[in-house]
Amino acid sequence: MEAMDIFADDRAGDLLVRLKASERIILTGHRGPDGDAVGSTLALWNHFKEQGIESTVVFPDAYPKFIHWMNGHDEIVLHSDQPELAEKLILEADVLFVQDYNDPSRVGDLQESLEKTKAFTVMIDHHQRPTDFVDMMFSDEKSCSTCEMVYRLIDRWGEASKLSVDTASCIYCGIMTDSGSFRFPSVSAQTHLIAAALIETGMDHSVIHARVYDTSREGKLKLVGYALSEKLQVFPEYHAAIISLSIEELDKFGYEKGDTEGLVNTALSIEGVNFAAFIHESSDRVKMSFRSVGDFSARDFSAKYFGGGGHHNAAGAASTDTLDQVVSKVIDLLPNYLEALDYPAP
Repeated sequence: MEAMDIFADDRAGDLLVRLKASERIILTGHRGPDGDAVGSTLALWNHFKEQGIESTVVFPDAYPKFIHWMNGHDEIVLHSDQPELAEKLILEADVLFVQDYNDPSRVGDLQESLEKTKAFTVMIDHHQRPTDFVDMMFSDEKSCSTCEMVYRLIDRWGEASKLSVDTASCIYCGIMTDSGSFRFPSVSAQTHLIAAALIETGMDHSVIHARVYDTSREGKLKLVGYALSEKLQVFPEYHAAIISLSIEELDKFGYEKGDTEGLVNTALSIEGVNFAAFIHESSDRVKMSFRSVGDFSARDFSAKYFGGGGHHNAAGAASTDTLDQVVSKVIDLLPNYLEALDYPAP
């Protein structure tokens, strides 16, 4: 396995010493948690617990049911359900982990508490252009997931051989979901070696895949069908595709968190499409997911026009404009990027 790069210095060891001496360790993830955010925090929560170190996971809001199976799910504190407790835990923490996000704006209503905490803050994240707001930063944009980084940190501590099935399952879920089931360019030989080590703990990777991808409600499938048959807009002249959904359309199919997961990748899979956007309304804003192929940076597009962020080929953003305004803006911008969106030669 290749060198541990960002974990190769003394900071990882210093962190472990600090953790063993701390009483209030808080693990946080971004708003709208996904498999990598939940997997990376619960992986450390499980591993710490098994090593006699107590910690608590705090999220801004809820996450899809298809990742509720991870051990420790019932122990997570959601700010959306218990705002006072969540804020108190962050403000009074000794050590606070910032996982799978690299800017305080990504935690929504928890941002004020995050910025006020006196805790020693530690970032573990793989997104581009991190904001320097923590005391110890482990940032690696070449890593396919934050969960991969969590494994590397535990390995650096010399504790990879102690991984339980519960911890390994959390890590595997985050790697699998954030790597598109190991198909994205960010997947490396090291990623596969880590996956092999996780499987060797006895965890069942096929069960995890089934729990995440093979548990669809009827309403979800009908929503996806509607989105593709009625709301998909393809712009062949720009090698682009857009899917948009209003709150009314989502409610019509009994929308639940996670139902539209992967829709933007489906749009990107269309032959000749090099840039895809999925745009939908929520209760207080319009959310966007962008995907691209090749040299065109979805991250730069998202950041420049919508204040978003993410990875080179996968990014997200939010806006207080109306759904129609956001969709029109994205469409109006496409001609400016015609050359960049040109479909790459095989």
